[in-house]
Amino acid sequence: MKRQWLADMIFIEDEQRRIEPYTLQGEQSVMVQHDMGQWAKANGMWGNSPYSHIVKAFAEARGWTQEDFTGMETI
Repeated sequence: MKRQWLADMIFIEDEQRRIEPYTLQGEQSVMVQHDMGQWAKANGMWGNSPYSHIVKAFAEARGWTQEDFTGMETI
């Protein structure tokens, strides 16, 4: 009986992982975030501006923003 209970618990855990996988931050995202932090510190924004303003200013400084472009368009 105890073996069946353990097998059921393992099965349930495996199914939960399959249905609701954990997300991980990728290497590219980590590198961009690191570069953005260095840029924000060099430009006096770190600790003085909301994070969303830092993200927007960093994207503009890199030329990553385009007028009338949301990022959801299909090329």
